[in-house]
Amino acid sequence: MKELCKNYKPEILLCPICGNKLNYRYAVSNKVVHFLSGKTFRIRNLGYGCNECNDKRVYVSQTANKLSFKGYTYSAKVACLIYYYKDKGFGREYICDLLSSKGVEMSDRNIDVIYKKVQKLFEIDPDVSISLAYNEMMETYNEIRLSIDVITIEKTVFILIYDYFSTELLAIRSFIRDSDGVKDFLTKYINRDLNITVITSIRRDSRYIPMLKGLCPSYTKFIAYQKF
Repeated sequence: MKELCKNYKPEILLCPICGNKLNYRYAVSNKVVHFLSGKTFRIRNLGYGCNECNDKRVYVSQTANKLSFKGYTYSAKVACLIYYYKDKGFGREYICDLLSSKGVEMSDRNIDVIYKKVQKLFEIDPDVSISLAYNEMMETYNEIRLSIDVITIEKTVFILIYDYFSTELLAIRSFIRDSDGVKDFLTKYINRDLNITVITSIRRDSRYIPMLKGLCPSYTKFIAYQKF
């Protein structure tokens, strides 16, 4: 059976520094990723650079970055599901069986490894990481670009905020769905006084897009993650 491959290029193909067209450089990642739907795709994140600036900066796809949980061959939703059930006290066998029922095969060891990885990411202090990222983006690009992912597991919502330029995860938090927690969290780091020019995010029909638009400057451009 032929392996399904999905190529993703940057959502914006203009240099954020000089405005000229970006050109393909190389694939920054190329790996098979297992999704909670049971589907498996080879995800290729294509890196682009600017010939005019002639620097070493490489710009990548935010979609591909969010689809593949960094360092692993599973999607971010698989990782969040493992954290969700493990944190509630469910054992590895239960989680393995649950994943298997969805077409995702995983060893007991990987359950623990991924849980500890997500647990460590929760230890990141958003006040520090987001502040540093904002300062660096403003100093380098004179603008702030973010990538925001929202993952729902039962009645829990996971919010993941990424630095658009470096693709580093700046914060991950979980909240009860439909509570004020999500808006309170986003309001703390996103507001009209910040020069937020771009947010790549959840699909257009999500309940959280209107919330983000209400917090951001009127000129902020929203780009939905591409679907398969």
